[in-house]
Amino acid sequence: MPFFKTTKLFSKHAFQRDTNRTHLDISTSQRRQEAGASVDTRPTPMASLYECEVRYTIAHIESFSNTLRQLDARLVYPYAFTDYYFVPEAGGWDLLEKNLRIREWQTPSNPTTVYFVKNEIITSGEIQCKRALYPDGKVPLMSTDRETCARVLADLGFIPWITIRKEHASFWELPKHGFNTVTEYIEGIGWTGELEFAGDDVRKAQMKIQQALALLAIPKETVSFKPISAIYAERTASL
Repeated sequence: MPFFKTTKLFSKHAFQRDTNRTHLDISTSQRRQEAGASVDTRPTPMASLYECEVRYTIAHIESFSNTLRQLDARLVYPYAFTDYYFVPEAGGWDLLEKNLRIREWQTPSNPTTVYFVKNEIITSGEIQCKRALYPDGKVPLMSTDRETCARVLADLGFIPWITIRKEHASFWELPKHGFNTVTEYIEGIGWTGELEFAGDDVRKAQMKIQQALALLAIPKETVSFKPISAIYAERTASL
């Protein structure tokens, strides 16, 4: 019996696996679907093993926007949502490797969903990468109203941790250069961006990240390999 008749538990594709498609492909499809854009709905293989993801801060959004235009970046869609993070009341989680959140959308109009993420952190040189232990990275656990989601998580022993609001956000494609990025205004941090590359060769993914950072003229000191929840908690002393 499901938790609630109104909830949707575990995406039917959540545990399908294959090895031919990169996580970047799946992330793009997932973002397009969340934005209401058309996507290929044929069965999709699993996320590749290694997902190298970095966050960077943007000191001057106008200057960065000019850089995107010079690189012929194409705006795919704008979006805005709020993530409500939860942690076990009993503790014991490595917050760099696990997170549980309720995502409530403002734009576009998507279902409010509970997502669980578990990663293995892998360090190679100066770059840290995470290996997603479930396909698609984020595993959708249930979709209903936020209040019901929060009650279920409370019943399971989780308590609220932090809330991250992503506003004035945009997903950009840079087809001439072979990568995508996002720009997001996060209350409490300011303007940030994200790069994500994946594949079965972690060194190649690292190299692509370094090339993209150079093209975007991102200073090395503004780059972090921690998840946004950990960055936000550090900045706001919530840890």
